[in-house]
This record gives sequence, C-alpha cells and structure tokens, in this order.
Amino acid sequence: MRSKQGTVISDTSDKTIVIKVDRAVRHPIYKKNYRVSKKFHAHDEKNEAQVGDVVEIVESKPISKKKTWKLEKILSKNARVVDQPAAVESDSEKELKESVAKEKTAPKVEVKKEEKIKNSENSSEIEKKVKKGEVEDSENSEEKSKS
Repeated sequence: MRSKQGTVISDTSDKTIVIKVDRAVRHPIYKKNYRVSKKFHAHDEKNEAQVGDVVEIVESKPISKKKTWKLEKILSKNARVVDQPAAVESDSEKELKESVAKEKTAPKVEVKKEEKIKNSENSSEIEKKVKKGEVEDSENSEEKSKS
C-alpha cells in the first residue's frame, strides 16, 4: 500500500481533509533541485485532523470522486501553517498605525480649502504681474521663442 506524508491545509469539509504533499525533484537537464507540491483529498472518519497537522495518508478504494486516500495517523499536532505575518508588532509599526489613525480623524476638508485660497491668491498675484509686464506669461514666452 502506498502512503504519503503531508500537511493538512484544509479541514472545512465533513470527514474530508486536504493534504499538501511536497517532494524534491531534480531537473533532468539542469540538475537543479526544486520542490513540487500536490494536494490530496483524504477521508478522516473522526474529523480529528486540523489545519497545520502533519499526517500520513494511505491509498484506499475510491470513496468519492476525489477521495482515494484515508488518514492513517497524525504524526504531529498543530504545526500551524502561517500564511499571515505574526501578530507581534514592533514599536515602529504601532507608531505608524497610531499616526495613520490620527490622520484619518484630522479634518482634511479645512486644509484643502486653505490650500485653494492660497493658490487662488498666488494665481491672482501672478496674473496682476503678467498684466503689468513684470513676469512673462508662459504662453507668451513660448510664442516669442518660436518666432
């Protein structure tokens, strides 16, 4: 009987677990080792395996369309598969989150209005200078350079 060892990646279905089996393969031409993984659906009668457990499965007669393996034994419990970063935060990360939270609560509308007022004052001053001839208008300067 064939058997395989792998890590449980899903146990959401009733009496079914999904196991990821990794194996090392050597490339025939380039002679470099690389990892190949494959998923197997296995029958878990007692629903005892959980995500992250390292288990051994054995081949059996077909139980359903995808299930042709049975759970033989659990080799190690709760060797959790970590897909997300650890919950431990450093001081700099906490400070960053606090500053982002403060920015979200700060009134951004008032800042935008003030910027618009400043920009309009600057543009009106520039327009006055252009009319007086103190500063050349960018369009006028381009036309002069072309001719």
